Amino acid sequence: METLSKEDIQQLATIEYERALELFPNWQHPYSHIELTRSKRCFGQAHIDGRILLSQSFLGTTAVEDLRDTLRHEFAHLIVGIDQKHNAHWRCAAASLGATPKACGNARSEELNQRMSDAPFTLVAIMQSGEEKELRQVHRRSRRYQDYRYSPFGQRYHIDGEWVERFRYDSNRS
Repeated sequence: METLSKEDIQQLATIEYERALELFPNWQHPYSHIELTRSKRCFGQAHIDGRILLSQSFLGTTAVEDLRDTLRHEFAHLIVGIDQKHNAHWRCAAASLGATPKACGNARSEELNQRMSDAPFTLVAIMQSGEEKELRQVHRRSRRYQDYRYSPFGQRYHIDGEWVERFRYDSNRS
């Protein structure tokens, strides 16, 4: 298979957009266009003005399935509204589009993972059972996870049905 070019990305975005429009004719944020960014933190990001930002890490790879999944993920955000984040309404739209309904994760393509893997930190979830689960490599430490402590009230996270007690960042630098 040939590697992805800007034209391939645009063409796949058009195909996925038309498919999404057939399934969901009414969108909270109408799609406008694709922009490539130097982001190494995430594969894609949807904006309220209809732009979808895609990591230029896709260029020169054969990660078509990851690109397709990312486009579907971001179109789901435009369909239900950016403010819905990754709630049940968004997960339903993402699943209907054929996206893996999750906030983020590892790519299927080892090549793409390698390009995104020079992150200085690994986010680790400490479960209520005491088990530690490495979630993903990240480029910045987010206050969202640094300040998180399990509470029966407020926002809580769970993984595979078990509640997260707290999060930790491990350094990937020696």
